[in-house]
Amino acid sequence: MDIQQLGLFVAAVLVLNLTPGPDMLFSAASGMKGGSRAGLISALGIGVGGLVHALLAAVGVTALIASSDLAFTALRIIGAFYLLWIGVRSFKSVTGEQTASLSYDLSGRRLFARGFVTNVLNPKVGLFFIAFLPQFVDPASEGVALQIFLMGCFVGLSGTVINGTVGFFAGEASQKIFDRPALKKAIAWLSGSLLIMLGVRLLFVERK
Repeated sequence: MDIQQLGLFVAAVLVLNLTPGPDMLFSAASGMKGGSRAGLISALGIGVGGLVHALLAAVGVTALIASSDLAFTALRIIGAFYLLWIGVRSFKSVTGEQTASLSYDLSGRRLFARGFVTNVLNPKVGLFFIAFLPQFVDPASEGVALQIFLMGCFVGLSGTVINGTVGFFAGEASQKIFDRPALKKAIAWLSGSLLIMLGVRLLFVERK
């Protein structure tokens, strides 16, 4: 990849990552619900999930999944219901069914896993990698798989920085008003609604 093509790739990735999408909304929802730390850790989990997609795209596994209606549908449904389940838990935290502590949301391991799983189970991320990354690779050059993986790592890293920043500031804003019960409840409902919206969106996504 020459300097001009590299510059085009970096610019395209930054524009794509700065465009609000499911990963950014998920990080923001996590930050609003659990604070700035939750937003950062969720974004990190999403970023590592992106590395999995980069690796799968590099070895061609993602292309095989993309060609299978059954595999694509299974991943889509599992990922959608996982997001819906997380959203419903947010509602329960303010209705008394899940009591007052935010220990579930503030567990670093669970926050990371939640971001990681939602990204890995989104087949659209894998399709994006195999559609976007090869445009910047010379198929006649050596190490095509390595180039795709390294570019995928950059996509994941830059996305982590951007989503983490969004999640952090969403958490900072929510924590400033978290001691007010009415606003605390509103934030929980808003974050839950965002997660459910993402789940519904994924549930009806098409393989195109």
